[in-house]
Amino acid sequence: MRFRLPLTTIVCSAGLFAGLVGCTGKVEPAPIGRSPGTTTPPIVNRPVPTPDAGTRADAGVPDSGTTGPTDPPPPTDPPPTDPPPPTDPPPAESQYTRVLWVSPSGNDTAAGTEGLPLRTVARALSLVKPGEAVFLQSGTWREHVKLQEKQGTAAKPLTLRSAPGATAILKGGSIGETALVDVSGAYWNVEGLTVDVGGEAAFAVMWRGAGAHHGVLKKSIVKNGTEGAGVYVTEKAHDVLIEDNAISYFDKGDEDSHGVAVQTSASNVVVRGNDIHHNSGDGVQCLGPEGGATLPGTPFDNLLVERNKLHDNRENGADIKTCTRVTLRGNTIYNHRSVSSAAGEGIVVHLSPTDVTLEDNVLYANARAIQIGGYREGAPPTRVIIRRNLIHDGLGESEGEEGTGIRVDTSVNVKVQHNTVWNLSGACLIFGEGATGASQGLDVRNNIFAGCGLGARGGAGRSGAVMDGNLFFSSGGAVTFRLDNAAMGLAEWRSNAGLDKRSQERAPGFVNTGSDDYHLTPASAAREAGLSLGLPFCGAAPDQGAFESGCP
Repeated sequence: MRFRLPLTTIVCSAGLFAGLVGCTGKVEPAPIGRSPGTTTPPIVNRPVPTPDAGTRADAGVPDSGTTGPTDPPPPTDPPPTDPPPPTDPPPAESQYTRVLWVSPSGNDTAAGTEGLPLRTVARALSLVKPGEAVFLQSGTWREHVKLQEKQGTAAKPLTLRSAPGATAILKGGSIGETALVDVSGAYWNVEGLTVDVGGEAAFAVMWRGAGAHHGVLKKSIVKNGTEGAGVYVTEKAHDVLIEDNAISYFDKGDEDSHGVAVQTSASNVVVRGNDIHHNSGDGVQCLGPEGGATLPGTPFDNLLVERNKLHDNRENGADIKTCTRVTLRGNTIYNHRSVSSAAGEGIVVHLSPTDVTLEDNVLYANARAIQIGGYREGAPPTRVIIRRNLIHDGLGESEGEEGTGIRVDTSVNVKVQHNTVWNLSGACLIFGEGATGASQGLDVRNNIFAGCGLGARGGAGRSGAVMDGNLFFSSGGAVTFRLDNAAMGLAEWRSNAGLDKRSQERAPGFVNTGSDDYHLTPASAAREAGLSLGLPFCGAAPDQGAFESGCP
């Protein structure tokens, strides 16, 4: 998303989570990153890949008891026995000290048992205590749900959820409030609900205020709003887990409505395992103290976005503005096209963020996969790592898009290492062309840049760049580079730019691009052809590209 005027109620922000909030509110260590998978969701308008020359010649080619002395010897194999019958899982209510049941046909003067349920969510919430749960039976509630401070703890959280096997819907449309589910208290878990805003200008679920912390939104369907976001964390709220939800159709037409937004003074948010799509802004948006943020002075801190599907949003898959300590890991990001306010980036990192890591993501069918820098206010993006990402089959000329892989504009200390970029009509890599400054301290090593219209394009702001140990390939002949608008081959690129002295121009030797398997064949020229960067590897030397071969 590009800079624009403030939203009426929201402008968004974000950062990385050092610990992950579990469903009970406990903090668990962050997991080790994984390599991107080889299968991806169905591609919409996917370009037809050019053949991978990896198939061409230049790609390389018993019973524990005792028996008495008069007993017969035991058989060699014991006779078959029927397997034990499966045991049913314990009922969901067993984990709570008490369950209050709510049904559309209930009565608010009833006992709140399964047989004598309450009628309104508000009545149940007024009675629930730490360690207890409110179970909603199948039905629809048109209520403003307020999850206020009730002295919940990590050992005794408060839970609002659908009853086992039920379809419980919280429905908006005429609530007239800022959020349908408004969280201002600590240790609230919301699970298994459908939160349908019904086209109302309200957030679906919002954590706000310093008292809103250690909250969980899990396994829910969140949809159909016209405010600035679906799920919103703001005003010093912290330690929030948003996991395994479907978040979609937050739509303000040509204005921003993001799937998940985190802003300024909020912190410690995990967005994991969600399907976030068809929103009129970004899938995930993060904003700091400039660009219209409602709370100036502090950037968002600690955001982890991992293992999500971010797709078909009007602007970007993820937009990281002035936030600190942000990690995007293991996400699949696809189908983002250019509009007047965005270039169709899968991920954009701009304004003034610091300490951002983009690793093990799969990006395809985007107009531009990864953009670092762009609109700037204050210092440029600083200390950004782009590592082990797979970028393939971008939207390009045939779709009216530019088809760029990775673009690094005005920035400081960006590392582009061990990525695989394949089959783009534009450039695999662009750098040094930022309108507001140079790409300072850029490090581009051990990548595969193959099947693109240009192998790389460097501009005047490239001074000090390190670029080496990469593999370039074009299925249509020699790879073309562009330096200060002059086209050239690899030899001239080396001579004129002083870059890629130990890089090679060979076919990458992927296993099967047709089935999106970009691992390396045993005979691939990219195997053990990389430079040692202080990262783990298997074999005599690191492989080039996103996937390390030969590991046990």
